[in-house]
Amino acid sequence: LMLVESLYSQKYNKLNVANTMSGESLPKLKLVYFDIKGKGEPIRLLLNYLGIPFEDYRFKSRDEFMEMKTNGTLSFGQVPALFVNDETVLVQSAAIMRYIAKLGNKKTYPDDLIQAAVVDAIMDLEADAFTGLRVCKYSTRMGFSTDVLTENVVEDTKKLLNAEIIPKHLENLEKLLEKSKTGWLANTESPTIADFFWVPVLDSLVEGWSGDSNILDPFPKLLELRKKFHEIEQVALYEQK
Repeated sequence: LMLVESLYSQKYNKLNVANTMSGESLPKLKLVYFDIKGKGEPIRLLLNYLGIPFEDYRFKSRDEFMEMKTNGTLSFGQVPALFVNDETVLVQSAAIMRYIAKLGNKKTYPDDLIQAAVVDAIMDLEADAFTGLRVCKYSTRMGFSTDVLTENVVEDTKKLLNAEIIPKHLENLEKLLEKSKTGWLANTESPTIADFFWVPVLDSLVEGWSGDSNILDPFPKLLELRKKFHEIEQVALYEQK
């Protein structure tokens, strides 16, 4: 383990020099999230890919999160949150990832306005695909009482989501990859934040997040994307830690 960490550290430092803003000092970054993958993992992966140093702070308890939520530290009462130079707090995963992408020298967020809009649209599709599932999983947070979303209703809805709704959106992603000449979602030469945003979600589906761990089986291009993504040197090094 110590050898792996040492090798990771050496490669990380070299990548940091090569991949981040040249001639400019990077801001001090602190990512705050729970000690799970969830919405925090795409951001962690992106920061590691770009070689940008950051503090990966993970709540020790839910009480710690609730205190930060109630005292107004978090703009929308949500995490992940990115603290920049101990002054500014950024929230919302996509916004955080766009900011980070602009700190790095790699083209993880295109300069071209059309290409950038394509990346944004691909990321927005994730909400379309999984809003129903999130309502089922976090019904009271979404404003639905258990009188409305009974156990039977939730189970029936999950079946419909796995059989029709989620596969429909995954098919849209599959079609993007069928047209892509590079294997990345936005047909870019290297991965963009859209790939960093989506692959952890695809991983969670394989792990059974939706209730059907085989839901990706009909989509070979999405499976290839997962493999291609996890073979990225910086990603592989991070996941070895």
